[in-house]
Amino acid sequence: MQDSGKAITLKEAINSALGKNPQLQSMRDQAEAEIGSLKQAGLYPNPVIELLAEEMPTHEIGLNESQNLVSITQPVITAGKRGLEIKVREKAKEKNELKRDSFLLEIIADTKKAFYKALADQESQSLAEETERISHDIYNSEKIRFEAGEVALTNVLRAEVELSKARNLVSHANGELQNSLRELQTIMGIPEATDLKITGKLTTVPVELSLQELELRMKNNQPDLKASEKNVEMAEAQLLLEQRQAIPDISVSAGYKRLSQEDVDTFEFGLEIPAPFFNRNQGNIQKSKSLSKKAKNENLSVYHQMLLELKKKFNLYNVEKKRMLEFKEKILPQAEKALALITKGYKEGEFDYIDLLDTQRIWADTRISYIASVKQLNMIIADIERLAVVKIGK
Repeated sequence: MQDSGKAITLKEAINSALGKNPQLQSMRDQAEAEIGSLKQAGLYPNPVIELLAEEMPTHEIGLNESQNLVSITQPVITAGKRGLEIKVREKAKEKNELKRDSFLLEIIADTKKAFYKALADQESQSLAEETERISHDIYNSEKIRFEAGEVALTNVLRAEVELSKARNLVSHANGELQNSLRELQTIMGIPEATDLKITGKLTTVPVELSLQELELRMKNNQPDLKASEKNVEMAEAQLLLEQRQAIPDISVSAGYKRLSQEDVDTFEFGLEIPAPFFNRNQGNIQKSKSLSKKAKNENLSVYHQMLLELKKKFNLYNVEKKRMLEFKEKILPQAEKALALITKGYKEGEFDYIDLLDTQRIWADTRISYIASVKQLNMIIADIERLAVVKIGK
């Protein structure tokens, strides 16, 4: 990454994006924070140590004639509430880790799409430069033929117009490529970089995909779905915890009391149990029941939404695959063959300039459409890989 002359690969671009993305680091910090919450939930409540001096006479400040008490009180959490609190925090920790993994997949997919877009724009720029070269050759040829008296001036003027168009196309393609590279740099976390170069290949040999297999992989491996399931488990554990909160905790105390005036040592024992006559945690129980239902409905909604998105991408993949293969196997070879034949015939005087110009335009438009189709197909693949958590192709 420090060598500006070195072209980076897709793998290097992804590693840069994962290493420099501040939001991903923020989610890692959140996951670390949940570890602290889990640790806190497992701690026992602290005992209370009490030192009390009673009936201290006014004529003497001290403990010689007072009744002195030293005691320790230990709160005791009942009904398994501590274990349930730990369970809630464990689920929260797991949920945050899964959300982090989901965001990681999004970064990878976004980086791939930006990288593929830049690769396709590189191809478009090369095509524009090739079109300019062909237009320049035609212009020179028409100019020579005009000077030899073989063609009219209009042919030269038309060739000059086409050459200007081709040059504008090169300028436009270069601008599109620079914008794509800047977008990629931003995702990679290096927006200040200059002269970024990339190397790689777009997928032009699409594989057959099974929707059923993709659905199964999504259901088993998609972090967003798992995070939604953890949210349900956390809500259910929280509901059980709130129900257990109706059972009061107790406080057990034991102490030593010195009756100085009577010169007697005594021991004390106490048991404190709150009486839940009015507050039985009814409001929090009702709230948790509603939140538990909400979590289940949201889990179902997330699954249906992701399944719909996967089906849409799967259908788009098959449509674009068919379109791309049609260009690659039929339309593009025919356009290239036609251009070669017309160019040869034009040089031999069999075809006129208009035939050559029309064929050149068809060839260029076909190449442009083919590159656009390949780009679209690769970006769809990146989305399917994110949704189904699967690697497609090599």
